[in-house]
Amino acid sequence: MPQQLPFDPDFYFGLVADNLLKNFGNRALGYADEALSKMRAIGDDEGFDIWLEIHAQLTTKATVDFRPAGAVLH
Repeated sequence: MPQQLPFDPDFYFGLVADNLLKNFGNRALGYADEALSKMRAIGDDEGFDIWLEIHAQLTTKATVDFRPAGAVLH
């Protein structure tokens, strides 16, 4: 039986974040906010946790992708 490789969900959350940014640009973060609100409103804890991780990836990627040239983060 082949050895099962460890599952890294961050890789998949990153793919989703990349696709959202590619398709929606800076609006992607707002859509993720809406998804978080919807998951909380319907009581979907698992969906909320998934969207929270996607939101975190979006925040990190948007900070890098949409930073003006010459901007310095502190």
